[in-house]
Amino acid sequence: MPVSRPRRAALLAAALAAFARAGVADESLRFGVYPGNTFTFGKYVGLNGTNPQAPVGALALARLVELAGGRPFDVHFYAQWDGGVPALLEDEIATVHDAGLRVNLALKYVPPPGRDGDLAGFASWVSQTVAAHPDVEVWQITNEANVPISPDTDGSFKDPVGALIAGVLAAGAVKAADQQVGFNWFYRLDPLSDASFWSALGTRGGEAFRRALDYAGVDIYAGTYIPPLYSLNDEQDFRTALEYVRCNLMPLAGLGAEVPIYVQEFGYPTLPVLRDEAKQAQVLAAYIRATRGLNVGLLQWFQLADATSPLGDGWGLLRADYAPKPAFFVMQAGQ
Repeated sequence: MPVSRPRRAALLAAALAAFARAGVADESLRFGVYPGNTFTFGKYVGLNGTNPQAPVGALALARLVELAGGRPFDVHFYAQWDGGVPALLEDEIATVHDAGLRVNLALKYVPPPGRDGDLAGFASWVSQTVAAHPDVEVWQITNEANVPISPDTDGSFKDPVGALIAGVLAAGAVKAADQQVGFNWFYRLDPLSDASFWSALGTRGGEAFRRALDYAGVDIYAGTYIPPLYSLNDEQDFRTALEYVRCNLMPLAGLGAEVPIYVQEFGYPTLPVLRDEAKQAQVLAAYIRATRGLNVGLLQWFQLADATSPLGDGWGLLRADYAPKPAFFVMQAGQ
């Protein structure tokens, strides 16, 4: 059921008190980005975007290094069970590491033919993949397993919650000490399905799942995909999403204040007139402010550069020619 503002404030106060009692301080906020350059809203109606630059080519890599500014910085990639980790992705991982950047790799539960619902098979693939990549810093197990209606998400396959739990346990059993394992969840569908998803993580995963988990991930597209479709208070809407995860949902899975939230995906498109480049930069700064006091360890933008798009929606921190937008410099400065 919806949570009232007074009730939400009480829950947040309790969570912050738990931080103090546990001696838990916010992690130093880290940034990251998905290096893609072809996404556009038009994808969902057959109007795909294009960009001639390679996502991890020389120009893109130079911009990623600039964006990192010498800080630890994640580059978000995706692989899926039915395709494994292709040679091109292996090369991109090596290139990113050679440049001094970190890798944050999502392992999607997209089963090969005839394997839908084969949780043991998915867990085995996760285990083998993690063991074969001891240099990958962050593992995201499954992709938006709570969403059943998109070709980009794992919720359309059999028992995605079971796959998430099995994959996290498998990754946790073989990961190196300095690697992190977690998942992501799309904010938000409806209160009933939200609660059901997180409760299932707690009841089905149990203590073994909680021990294997290093972070709880969330994808937040405030003011874009989800109501309100245009935010009047960007900072408050983003903070409301984070508070909802921290105070309402994570406790259902038995995840306490010490478990950091990683925003594995977030973004805001430029689309004149209301969403110009100045507005995008203002929104990013507001989102950064919204993380304070909630133990948010990562903000990872989707995507690096704009696509050339029939709709004109630009999701990148860079224009299609890889010239920086104002939001690029906001992330570079970290505020």
